[in-house]
Amino acid sequence: MHILYLDESGDPYGWHRYTHFVLGGVAVHEGQVTRLAKALDGIQAQYFPKISIPINFHAEHIRVGRGLFSKLHPNVREMILSDIYDLINLARSPNLVAFATAIHITAVKSPSQVLRDALEDLTERFNTFLLRQHKAGRTSKGLLIIDQAHQERYRELLREFQIAGTKHGYLGNVIDIPYFAGAQDTRMLQLADHCAYATFRYYEYNDLSQFKKVLPRFDKRGPDLPPAGLKHITKEACNCAACSWR
Repeated sequence: MHILYLDESGDPYGWHRYTHFVLGGVAVHEGQVTRLAKALDGIQAQYFPKISIPINFHAEHIRVGRGLFSKLHPNVREMILSDIYDLINLARSPNLVAFATAIHITAVKSPSQVLRDALEDLTERFNTFLLRQHKAGRTSKGLLIIDQAHQERYRELLREFQIAGTKHGYLGNVIDIPYFAGAQDTRMLQLADHCAYATFRYYEYNDLSQFKKVLPRFDKRGPDLPPAGLKHITKEACNCAACSWR
Protein backbone atom coordinates (compact mmCIF):
# COMPACT_ATOMS: atom_id res chain seq x y z
CA MET A 1 0.00 0.00 0.00
CA HIS A 2 1.04 3.57 -0.71
CA ILE A 3 -0.08 6.20 1.78
CA LEU A 4 -0.40 9.72 0.39
CA TYR A 5 0.26 12.31 3.08
CA LEU A 6 -1.03 15.77 2.13
CA ASP A 7 -0.62 19.31 3.39
CA GLU A 8 -1.23 22.85 2.14
CA SER A 9 1.07 25.78 1.58
CA GLY A 10 -0.31 29.23 0.94
CA ASP A 11 -3.87 30.21 1.75
CA PRO A 12 -6.94 29.57 -0.44
CA TYR A 13 -8.56 32.56 1.28
CA GLY A 14 -5.45 34.78 1.14
CA TRP A 15 -5.26 36.00 -2.45
CA HIS A 16 -4.58 39.55 -1.24
CA ARG A 17 -1.23 38.21 0.05
CA TYR A 18 -0.26 35.43 -2.34
CA THR A 19 -0.55 34.59 -6.02
CA HIS A 20 -0.34 30.81 -5.52
CA PHE A 21 -1.85 28.04 -3.43
CA VAL A 22 -0.29 24.57 -3.23
CA LEU A 23 -1.66 21.22 -2.15
CA GLY A 24 1.14 18.70 -2.02
CA GLY A 25 2.77 15.82 -0.27
CA VAL A 26 4.45 12.45 -0.49
CA ALA A 27 3.13 8.99 -1.26
CA VAL A 28 5.14 6.59 0.91
CA HIS A 29 5.11 2.82 0.59
CA GLU A 30 3.95 1.28 3.86
CA GLY A 31 7.24 -0.58 4.20
CA GLN A 32 9.22 2.68 4.24
CA VAL A 33 7.30 4.64 6.87
CA THR A 34 9.33 3.37 9.84
CA ARG A 35 12.67 3.89 8.08
CA LEU A 36 11.87 7.47 7.09
CA ALA A 37 10.48 8.28 10.54
CA LYS A 38 13.68 6.99 12.16
CA ALA A 39 15.73 9.12 9.78
CA LEU A 40 13.84 12.22 10.95
CA ASP A 41 14.32 11.06 14.55
CA GLY A 42 18.04 11.02 13.79
CA ILE A 43 17.91 14.61 12.52
CA GLN A 44 16.17 15.63 15.73
CA ALA A 45 18.78 13.83 17.85
CA GLN A 46 21.53 15.70 16.00
CA TYR A 47 20.12 19.19 16.47
CA PHE A 48 18.00 18.77 19.63
CA PRO A 49 19.81 16.08 21.67
CA LYS A 50 18.11 17.09 24.92
CA ILE A 51 14.55 16.72 23.59
CA SER A 52 13.28 13.14 23.64
CA ILE A 53 9.68 13.66 22.53
CA PRO A 54 9.17 14.07 18.74
CA ILE A 55 9.16 17.69 17.62
CA ASN A 56 7.28 19.03 14.63
CA PHE A 57 9.68 19.90 11.82
CA HIS A 58 7.50 22.58 10.21
CA ALA A 59 9.26 23.93 7.13
CA GLU A 60 8.21 27.58 7.43
CA HIS A 61 8.92 27.68 11.17
CA ILE A 62 12.41 26.36 10.53
CA ARG A 63 13.12 28.84 7.71
CA VAL A 64 11.94 31.98 9.55
CA GLY A 65 13.00 30.89 13.05
CA ARG A 66 9.67 30.51 14.81
CA GLY A 67 8.81 28.69 18.03
CA LEU A 68 11.28 25.97 18.94
CA PHE A 69 13.59 27.10 16.13
CA SER A 70 13.71 30.77 17.16
CA LYS A 71 16.95 30.45 19.17
CA LEU A 72 18.88 28.68 16.42
CA HIS A 73 21.34 30.52 14.20
CA PRO A 74 20.07 30.96 10.62
CA ASN A 75 22.91 28.75 9.35
CA VAL A 76 21.79 25.95 11.65
CA ARG A 77 18.18 26.30 10.54
CA GLU A 78 19.35 26.11 6.94
CA MET A 79 21.27 22.93 7.75
CA ILE A 80 18.14 21.34 9.25
CA LEU A 81 16.12 22.17 6.15
CA SER A 82 18.88 20.85 3.93
CA ASP A 83 19.05 17.56 5.87
CA ILE A 84 15.29 17.03 5.62
CA TYR A 85 15.17 17.83 1.92
CA ASP A 86 18.17 15.55 1.36
CA LEU A 87 16.14 12.77 2.97
CA ILE A 88 13.37 13.34 0.42
CA ASN A 89 15.83 13.69 -2.45
CA LEU A 90 17.67 10.45 -1.67
CA ALA A 91 14.50 8.36 -1.47
CA ARG A 92 13.69 6.39 -4.58
CA SER A 93 10.48 5.68 -6.47
CA PRO A 94 8.22 3.93 -5.68
CA ASN A 95 9.31 4.02 -2.02
CA LEU A 96 8.58 7.76 -1.88
CA VAL A 97 6.84 9.68 -4.65
CA ALA A 98 6.04 13.40 -4.51
CA PHE A 99 2.84 15.01 -5.76
CA ALA A 100 1.82 18.68 -5.83
CA THR A 101 -0.78 20.88 -7.49
CA ALA A 102 -0.13 24.62 -7.62
CA ILE A 103 -2.92 27.02 -8.57
CA HIS A 104 -2.21 30.57 -9.79
CA ILE A 105 -4.52 33.46 -9.00
CA THR A 106 -5.54 33.71 -12.68
CA ALA A 107 -7.35 30.36 -12.33
CA VAL A 108 -9.21 31.29 -9.13
CA LYS A 109 -12.94 31.90 -8.93
CA SER A 110 -13.52 31.17 -5.23
CA PRO A 111 -11.74 29.48 -2.29
CA SER A 112 -14.01 26.43 -2.53
CA GLN A 113 -13.25 26.06 -6.25
CA VAL A 114 -9.50 26.24 -5.53
CA LEU A 115 -9.72 23.50 -2.91
CA ARG A 116 -11.84 21.30 -5.14
CA ASP A 117 -9.64 21.73 -8.21
CA ALA A 118 -6.42 21.09 -6.28
CA LEU A 119 -7.72 18.01 -4.49
CA GLU A 120 -9.40 16.57 -7.58
CA ASP A 121 -6.29 17.04 -9.69
CA LEU A 122 -3.93 15.58 -7.13
CA THR A 123 -6.02 12.54 -6.21
CA GLU A 124 -6.57 11.72 -9.88
CA ARG A 125 -2.83 11.68 -10.49
CA PHE A 126 -2.23 9.57 -7.38
CA ASN A 127 -4.83 7.10 -8.65
CA THR A 128 -3.11 7.06 -12.06
CA PHE A 129 0.23 6.33 -10.38
CA LEU A 130 -1.33 3.36 -8.56
CA LEU A 131 -2.87 2.09 -11.80
CA ARG A 132 0.50 2.33 -13.52
CA GLN A 133 2.09 0.41 -10.64
CA HIS A 134 -0.52 -2.32 -11.07
CA LYS A 135 0.14 -2.61 -14.81
CA ALA A 136 3.85 -2.96 -14.05
CA GLY A 137 3.15 -5.89 -11.75
CA ARG A 138 3.51 -3.92 -8.50
CA THR A 139 -0.12 -3.78 -7.39
CA SER A 140 -0.58 -1.31 -4.56
CA LYS A 141 -3.71 0.35 -3.26
CA GLY A 142 -3.71 3.88 -1.86
CA LEU A 143 -4.80 5.62 1.32
CA LEU A 144 -5.00 9.35 2.07
CA ILE A 145 -3.84 11.00 5.28
CA ILE A 146 -4.29 14.78 5.47
CA ASP A 147 -3.19 17.29 8.09
CA GLN A 148 -6.11 17.52 10.53
CA ALA A 149 -5.92 21.31 10.47
CA HIS A 150 -7.68 21.10 7.08
CA GLN A 151 -10.19 18.37 7.96
CA GLU A 152 -13.34 20.36 7.36
CA ARG A 153 -12.10 21.55 3.97
CA TYR A 154 -11.56 18.12 2.51
CA ARG A 155 -13.76 15.53 4.17
CA GLU A 156 -16.91 16.21 2.13
CA LEU A 157 -14.98 16.71 -1.12
CA LEU A 158 -13.29 13.34 -0.79
CA ARG A 159 -16.57 11.66 0.10
CA GLU A 160 -18.07 13.10 -3.09
CA PHE A 161 -15.12 11.97 -5.22
CA GLN A 162 -15.32 8.43 -3.85
CA ILE A 163 -19.07 8.15 -4.45
CA ALA A 164 -19.51 10.00 -7.73
CA GLY A 165 -15.95 10.02 -9.05
CA THR A 166 -13.93 12.91 -10.40
CA LYS A 167 -14.28 14.47 -13.84
CA HIS A 168 -11.88 11.84 -15.16
CA GLY A 169 -13.49 8.83 -13.50
CA TYR A 170 -13.54 6.90 -10.25
CA LEU A 171 -10.71 6.73 -7.76
CA GLY A 172 -10.78 2.95 -7.87
CA ASN A 173 -7.35 2.46 -6.36
CA VAL A 174 -7.80 4.82 -3.40
CA ILE A 175 -9.46 2.80 -0.67
CA ASP A 176 -11.40 3.57 2.51
CA ILE A 177 -12.15 7.02 3.89
CA PRO A 178 -9.49 9.73 4.16
CA TYR A 179 -7.82 9.92 7.54
CA PHE A 180 -6.76 13.09 9.33
CA ALA A 181 -3.84 13.44 11.73
CA GLY A 182 -1.67 16.08 13.31
CA ALA A 183 1.77 16.78 11.90
CA GLN A 184 3.18 16.32 15.40
CA ASP A 185 1.80 12.76 15.40
CA THR A 186 3.39 11.43 12.19
CA ARG A 187 6.72 12.27 10.67
CA MET A 188 5.34 11.60 7.20
CA LEU A 189 3.03 14.62 7.38
CA GLN A 190 6.14 16.65 8.18
CA LEU A 191 7.69 15.43 4.93
CA ALA A 192 4.44 16.35 3.15
CA ASP A 193 4.67 19.84 4.64
CA HIS A 194 8.21 20.22 3.31
CA CYS A 195 7.18 19.06 -0.15
CA ALA A 196 4.25 21.49 -0.32
CA TYR A 197 6.33 24.35 1.11
CA ALA A 198 9.21 23.93 -1.34
CA THR A 199 6.71 23.88 -4.21
CA PHE A 200 5.00 27.00 -2.90
CA ARG A 201 8.32 28.82 -2.51
CA TYR A 202 9.22 27.87 -6.08
CA TYR A 203 6.01 29.24 -7.59
CA GLU A 204 5.53 32.22 -5.30
CA TYR A 205 9.13 33.46 -5.01
CA ASN A 206 11.02 31.56 -7.73
CA ASP A 207 13.01 29.94 -4.92
CA LEU A 208 14.77 26.82 -6.19
CA SER A 209 16.94 26.23 -3.12
CA GLN A 210 14.96 23.26 -1.80
CA PHE A 211 12.54 22.66 -4.66
CA LYS A 212 15.42 21.36 -6.78
CA LYS A 213 15.75 18.49 -4.29
CA VAL A 214 12.04 17.65 -4.43
CA LEU A 215 11.70 17.93 -8.22
CA PRO A 216 13.35 14.54 -9.01
CA ARG A 217 10.94 12.81 -6.64
CA PHE A 218 7.74 13.85 -8.42
CA ASP A 219 5.96 10.95 -10.08
CA LYS A 220 7.12 10.25 -13.65
CA ARG A 221 5.83 7.85 -16.28
CA GLY A 222 9.45 7.05 -17.13
CA PRO A 223 12.96 8.09 -16.04
CA ASP A 224 13.43 10.51 -18.94
CA LEU A 225 9.88 11.87 -19.00
CA PRO A 226 8.46 15.08 -17.43
CA PRO A 227 7.16 15.23 -13.82
CA ALA A 228 3.60 13.92 -14.07
CA GLY A 229 3.25 14.35 -10.32
CA LEU A 230 3.55 18.13 -10.55
CA LYS A 231 0.76 20.32 -11.97
CA HIS A 232 0.54 24.08 -12.35
CA ILE A 233 -2.97 25.40 -12.99
CA THR A 234 -2.75 28.88 -14.51
CA LYS A 235 -4.21 30.93 -17.35
CA GLU A 236 -0.92 32.69 -18.00
CA ALA A 237 1.85 31.54 -20.31
CA CYS A 238 4.31 29.68 -18.15
CA ASN A 239 7.66 27.98 -18.52
CA CYS A 240 7.86 26.38 -15.08
CA ALA A 241 8.99 22.81 -14.35
CA ALA A 242 5.41 21.57 -14.83
CA CYS A 243 4.35 23.69 -17.81
CA SER A 244 7.45 23.90 -19.98
CA TRP A 245 7.03 20.46 -21.60
CA ARG A 246 3.26 20.74 -22.25
